[in-house]
Amino acid sequence: MILALVLAAASSTSLERAALEVSRTVVDAGFDAPIGVYVEGTPAPVSRAVGSLVMARLAEQRQAPVPVVARDATEAEKLAREQGLGALVRLTVSLEAPRLVVRGDALSTHVNFWSGVTPTRSGPAVAVLASVDADLEALTMAGSAPTPQPTKPLEILPGVLARTPQVPAALTTADVDGDHRHEVIALIGETLFTWSSDGKLRSKTELSGAPSARPTRDAFGFLAVNAGRLTAWSSRREKPENFHWLREGWRSAGPSEALVDGAVTLVPRPGVASFQSEFSWAGKTVKWPDALAQVSLSGTLMLGVSPGGAASLARGQAPTAQVNGVGSGSTLVDLDGDGTVELALTSARTSGEVDEVRVVSLGAFESAQARGGLGNEAPALWQRKLEGRAVVATSGDLDGDGAEEAVLGVWREDGSGELVVLRRVP
Repeated sequence: MILALVLAAASSTSLERAALEVSRTVVDAGFDAPIGVYVEGTPAPVSRAVGSLVMARLAEQRQAPVPVVARDATEAEKLAREQGLGALVRLTVSLEAPRLVVRGDALSTHVNFWSGVTPTRSGPAVAVLASVDADLEALTMAGSAPTPQPTKPLEILPGVLARTPQVPAALTTADVDGDHRHEVIALIGETLFTWSSDGKLRSKTELSGAPSARPTRDAFGFLAVNAGRLTAWSSRREKPENFHWLREGWRSAGPSEALVDGAVTLVPRPGVASFQSEFSWAGKTVKWPDALAQVSLSGTLMLGVSPGGAASLARGQAPTAQVNGVGSGSTLVDLDGDGTVELALTSARTSGEVDEVRVVSLGAFESAQARGGLGNEAPALWQRKLEGRAVVATSGDLDGDGAEEAVLGVWREDGSGELVVLRRVP
């Protein structure tokens, strides 16, 4: 079997080499057939081609591959289990010239229903990574010029969206009114503030839950919107609270029992401004290296930052390496709308009047993480000094142009706050 895979590498294109690396990882893990294959990413023609080639390679090894069509990776796992597949390969394809990169994971779909209150996965799981030089075929399929072109420097225009009387404890964005422009939602004190992208205050709503028996000293909280429902939690409240947007404001829908953000369910640490290191991700228990002060999600990718400034990227499972010197006011953000996120990183300093924000590419951060290096070792696409300390952050498409903006929640020394938007200049 291994000999067949090695021989197949000869005289292959970059698409075939990437598919070969993926299939080798999957075959070596020893999953039970049939194996589902879910592929996402841009450019679409390239991701489809990689998916077809991966399935062809798996078929050669009698793995009985089955395409899984789903809205996202979480739904793909559910569908694979419903279809009785033995395992699922989840891939994200991107063309990061001059490299063709395939990232993802492969996991068993078997569930142990005898493991306790919450069923857990059983069987193998592996991370998948293939990175090869993109050849003419891949570039042509992507509609890219086959010859190198000058790269326009990343230009970002920072601007203040709003100034707040207290520091922001949590941020998120969501299109609350269906106009394809995300609003910015902030937890400030015990109040939810919602602004439109032009800085107009749309709504102020007070939390109504019971006070916490063990509140934190510093402001800390959680905000996330799932299927139109906002879950808000302040570390000075005992339980999270759900809200629905009605006309021009949030209306309470009662208490919530969990802090759910997409496929991730976090657990607070009473009296401490962070989340527990052990949490649920797509139904699986994950143990992060440290407690979490910030979590940023984009598809199957997660950025987690600890209170001590250690940050990691991961896809569905705990990371094995970290980048140090990263602040909690960091976030994943697709600034150019090309389907591949960048990282807006702040420093890990906890005092002082000036912070620094740096935008780095996904590949640069992953390289720094593989080395166990520092955040400032990743080459910056853009960087700027920032008055105050960026402690919380989020991202979203504020102007409806298909690209995202980063929103930083800045703490000022006088106890006030600012929301600073980082927007790419076309």
